[in-house]
Amino acid sequence: MRQPGGPEVLELADAEPPETGATEVLVAVELAAVNFGDVNARRAVYASRGVAFQSGLGLEVYGRVAETGARVSGFQPGDRVAGFCRTGGYAELAACDQRLLWRVPDDIPDEQAAAFPIVGQTAYHLLHSAARLRDGDDVLITAAAGGVGTAAVQVARLLGAGLIVAAASSVPRARRALPLGADAAISYSPGELKDNLADATGTKTVAVALDAVGGTVRAQALDCLAPFSRLIHYGNSSGGPEHLPDARSLRDRLVSVGGVRLAQVRSAAPELLRDSGDRLLDWLREGRLTLPIAAVLPLADAAEAHRRLESRQVVGKLLLAAR
Repeated sequence: MRQPGGPEVLELADAEPPETGATEVLVAVELAAVNFGDVNARRAVYASRGVAFQSGLGLEVYGRVAETGARVSGFQPGDRVAGFCRTGGYAELAACDQRLLWRVPDDIPDEQAAAFPIVGQTAYHLLHSAARLRDGDDVLITAAAGGVGTAAVQVARLLGAGLIVAAASSVPRARRALPLGADAAISYSPGELKDNLADATGTKTVAVALDAVGGTVRAQALDCLAPFSRLIHYGNSSGGPEHLPDARSLRDRLVSVGGVRLAQVRSAAPELLRDSGDRLLDWLREGRLTLPIAAVLPLADAAEAHRRLESRQVVGKLLLAAR
């Protein structure tokens, strides 16, 4: 990208190989995942937060180890690996911090390995670390047809949730989560989320709500919380101003609100991701977790991948093939 803008600003170009530090691994990228965070970076949405515009995109990659830094341990050239990259992942080579990279067992398919770092880790820490999900807790998940949403439905089931309700912009879209472990599928039409929840399940409240939509959908999700329940927000795909009830209102309703931003976990507490990454890979290897893949496009078609993602019709993960 030479400047921020629409998908058309993305173009394939030659670049110098990234420099790697002593504790970094150079990965020969085979697949790079496409995330809504890439769309926001392309639009320079994060500039208001002091994040500098960068020419490259891509937060997570799957591939083979090409080189290792002098102080790297546990990785050898040729290893199958997946994880988070410091340099743009929409590339043939990417530099990755060894703390944020995982060796991939041979029996995990390439596409599943490429899809797991962001959606798997986000879903896990939303439910385990932030919501502190307890056995039998009923869970409402908005944006349930997206990458994190489809993972969260499965992770909630694996962590012992009770009733799992998938919500999306339409019922047919929400129904995509039913084969993954959701018990009910509903829409979050304006002002109807709580009634739709009651119609589908017989209850108007849940113990945990996860929201990445924001705006009126987040307000509706808050209204679905039972006393001593938790709403965890992790995005704002609606793009509107973000508002939460005042402290007195939360106290009076006996509810709490928390948030997860995986970039902050990666930078502030990367050690939290080690065990959860291993656990997610075990679930993938055992077939207990399956990450839906929307499509695999050539790296040169990154602009088309962004167009599809922005259409909000993608179910699961979009991947770019670098080789």
